[in-house]
Amino acid sequence: MLKHLKHIVFGGASNELTKDVYKRWFIYQMRVAQAALVLSFVSFISGSIYLMYGDYLIHGRLMLSGLILFYIGIMFSQHPGFTRIMPSPFASLLIGALTITWFITYVVNLWFNYAVGLALVTYYILLLIYRGLGKMPLYWPNIFFLSGLISLGLAMYMGGSRLVVFPIASIVSLIRRVEGRQRPNYVIDILYSASLPIITYFLNYQISLALLSLLTLMVIGIPRRFGQAFKTVYSRAYPIGSSLGRASLIIVLIISLVGIPTIDVFHMLFLGFIAVIMSSLCIPMLIPGILWFSMRFYGMFDYEIPIILFISALARTFYFVNEQFLIAISVILVIIAYVEIAISYLSGSRIKVL
Repeated sequence: MLKHLKHIVFGGASNELTKDVYKRWFIYQMRVAQAALVLSFVSFISGSIYLMYGDYLIHGRLMLSGLILFYIGIMFSQHPGFTRIMPSPFASLLIGALTITWFITYVVNLWFNYAVGLALVTYYILLLIYRGLGKMPLYWPNIFFLSGLISLGLAMYMGGSRLVVFPIASIVSLIRRVEGRQRPNYVIDILYSASLPIITYFLNYQISLALLSLLTLMVIGIPRRFGQAFKTVYSRAYPIGSSLGRASLIIVLIISLVGIPTIDVFHMLFLGFIAVIMSSLCIPMLIPGILWFSMRFYGMFDYEIPIILFISALARTFYFVNEQFLIAISVILVIIAYVEIAISYLSGSRIKVL
């Protein structure tokens, strides 16, 4: 009875499900992931528009909530691959309903948005704990995602830019997987995972931003080389994006310690690390497989999109040198990146999966 209940509430092992059941559950899981990703794109575009109109409060809410939607969509789509558990239709629908409800209530600033968020985080944590953790290389990077979920629950309650910790933790999990470094490094990995909720609590202090950047750089490490796996249309941007993302962490560490205003440090973290990694890992390498389409190319030269976003991050962070000019440059570069990504996506064709 208890096993049957867990099967309904959480899901079942992929190799134990019949082909028909797996296919039906897969449809629910992927549709939820797709909905979260599409809504995140809408949120990013809307947030950029609000910035141009000078509404910084709504801009911030849309960009931050878009990040949460994006990484919930990415990580949920990968759940069977990372845990060998296919979420049940109940699990998928609950994750989808709570995610979208939190997004709406957060953007319009309804007082109970954090209660919905905590419900989402609590259930997702239970879903991950259910046969998704362990020392095996397949399971080990999930420890970073688990810590990110705990930090997300705290961030939803406390508010502000603390929400960036969840996408950073998700990125760490993805980087360790895509670069083939899934085996445990117990000291630094456990230190990092245990520290994230504490750092989240104190993230409005610059020393916490510096510590977050330092520990993140330590846990993702410096890859010795990028092999032939990064030579395809989908992955050619990753080596440069990965390198620039790491450089951004070093810049965040330095400017946090020299007294650059916190809001500017956050923008360097958001654009220079998160957006650059998104543009070189998630957007070209993962999303085509989630939204079921193929690309003929990614960017005009295969690698310039993360470079554009990195320069945009620098312009936004050091805008005080020439405020109007550098802010305008930063926004224009982000728009160029949006357009290039859109053209790249439209260059391909749909893939029939079902």
